[in-house]
Amino acid sequence: MNKGAEAMVITVANAIYKSLRDVDIYVQIKSRDIQQARDYGLLPLTVGRKKLAVSYLASKIRTAKTYYKCSAVIDVGGYQFGDTWGEESAWRRVRTMKRWAKFRNLIFYMPQAWGPFTSSGIHDAIRSIVNVATLCYVRDRTSMVEMEKLVGKQHPKIRLAHDIAWSFQAEDLPIGKQIIHDSGLPEKKNSIVICITPNLRVYERYEGIGLNNEYIIFLTDIIRHICSVHNARVILMGHALRQDNSKISDDRTLCNYLMSSLDKSMPIAHVDKALPAAKVKSIIGNCDLLISSRYHALIAALSQGIPVAAIGWSHKYDELLAEVGLSSNIIHLSESSKKTCSKIDSIIKRLPEISAAIKSKGPTFKKSGEDTINEVISRIKDKFES
Repeated sequence: MNKGAEAMVITVANAIYKSLRDVDIYVQIKSRDIQQARDYGLLPLTVGRKKLAVSYLASKIRTAKTYYKCSAVIDVGGYQFGDTWGEESAWRRVRTMKRWAKFRNLIFYMPQAWGPFTSSGIHDAIRSIVNVATLCYVRDRTSMVEMEKLVGKQHPKIRLAHDIAWSFQAEDLPIGKQIIHDSGLPEKKNSIVICITPNLRVYERYEGIGLNNEYIIFLTDIIRHICSVHNARVILMGHALRQDNSKISDDRTLCNYLMSSLDKSMPIAHVDKALPAAKVKSIIGNCDLLISSRYHALIAALSQGIPVAAIGWSHKYDELLAEVGLSSNIIHLSESSKKTCSKIDSIIKRLPEISAAIKSKGPTFKKSGEDTINEVISRIKDKFES
């Protein structure tokens, strides 16, 4: 499961369990994540494969019955509507939402990125989504501008709010420290630990396969630089994983590419287990710096006061770092290796200063996410009591 999605699901679920008594929470997931959902006390809801017509039809019926008896649908997608995903994807969601609405479900979109919406075909779909939804939360100002272009300013169903994962609880730090130790990362005095979380979606956007991919080459150059110039030790860790990535790639595939491209004597280790999100956050909390292409890995670091540098592919990364005052920590693959390394040098020199600045702003962002969850729960309570 994507660790960001997992963090958001658990954050919402824990708040609901705390506020509402005798409530069942279903989570729509892929079949490979059924046990993980059950481990969290959630009821898994899956749809069978279309190739197996009978099984698919039966699962669709089960799903419809589940939504019929539910009071609300809470969507925790981080980024799913915009030109990147296309018009048809948005219209599929509209059709699904209309079925939910027939069952009298409240429909909430938790804080996420929206847009850009330059395709004329997607405009009506997004307007329909807002029209059918109960509330749509937007987590950055660029997304808000995109939404306002379509539905107008101060729309009663649109809210600006910070990501709910700011308040996701990590495992205790000693647990993450032990996992790092078990990964085989060499001990080294007077060294900093830097975590790198690559993103398969970024890899797919650049030329080349395997070790010859531009993104892998770029990350390899960064790792060589921070190890040689800054005496750093490096943890490689995926943030969106499958239980078994032997046949279908995930973020660990990229970590393996990086391990293969670097000298085996370098102080680098790969945490290659599919760990719960709370343990992943604990690992990040034991690092001095996170260099990441995963949005919710950045949140996991920032919410613990850990400095970050982001290698992103959409406005959501720029917006997040701008809000915490770290716009200069955005790294672009179009930059030269010299410029990138110089930028990282500057970040490493200012680690204590950056950490203090993040910690001063974190409580505000955390409260915004918690207020969002509380508003949603309040709406659900009102429905129960009406």
